[in-house]
Amino acid sequence: MNELQLIDAFLAPFGLSRGAKARGWGVLSGPGDDCAVVLPAPGKKLVLKVDELVEGVHFDFRWFAPADVGHKALAVSLSDLAAAGARPRWFLCALGVPRDAVSMGVARGVARGMARLARRHGCALVGGNVTRARRWSLAVTAMGEAERPRGRSGARPGDALIVAGELGRAALGLRLLRQGRRGSAVRAQLRPEPLVAAGVAAGRFAAASIDVSDGFLRDLGHLCAASRCGAEVRLEDLPQQRLRDALSGGEDYALLFAARPPDVRRLVSALRRTGTQAREVGRFVPGRGVRLLSGGKVRPLPARLGWDHLA
Repeated sequence: MNELQLIDAFLAPFGLSRGAKARGWGVLSGPGDDCAVVLPAPGKKLVLKVDELVEGVHFDFRWFAPADVGHKALAVSLSDLAAAGARPRWFLCALGVPRDAVSMGVARGVARGMARLARRHGCALVGGNVTRARRWSLAVTAMGEAERPRGRSGARPGDALIVAGELGRAALGLRLLRQGRRGSAVRAQLRPEPLVAAGVAAGRFAAASIDVSDGFLRDLGHLCAASRCGAEVRLEDLPQQRLRDALSGGEDYALLFAARPPDVRRLVSALRRTGTQAREVGRFVPGRGVRLLSGGKVRPLPARLGWDHLA
């Protein structure tokens, strides 16, 4: 195997070859050139996000098929675009590849999983990079379009806290995999679904948003810090499998929204029309931090709030 052979193997599931321009919205050049050139639609802003998955940290080939790895690598970046309310258009992928005999087959499998998800969301591969590494890694930069992208800083006291999607299933799925067991939750860990349609549908009804990648409490804390307010969460209203997993598990790629009181019903209705589970689970309040309520009483926060990449 050499570098060009591996690139050819990776491009094939996308229907591409070196030097052939990607087919997709607004693609002027790429892949095959040193730089991709894309043209956003008139009146749209370009929204960009990069994420990296590393073997032994984010996935393990004992449990993940190569197609699962490719799917997940793209899904985590598309989830951030969903939180911003952006429609995915293009992405770049940089691969770190071990030098061994099986890398070609793994590259094909990774690309197949990534290409299937990209086609579902109308997102075109427009470039990337390959380098030798001790373990597999995939760094995906996803690009989308939105008229008014959302961020974390729009919530204010009195807003409702809305959760779209499920919480805790990915953590349960990982636990089942480590125990050698199967179950419906395993798919939530191997092939998470980015809630792109829900993120776009939220539109102007949502004042702020974030996706749940590092854990509900940790990511809600990020939203509160950016918005300079606190939040109260009603535990009985959380969509959950197990409360501990729901609060701190991470990798669910659910979406959290802040909504002004007059917009709550319209936001929840818009989310549910996309087939996404959505419910109001609390509110934003003056102050700092997150408080948990059960039966109207304050409950202690768990010792672990979520995933810390450097802990």
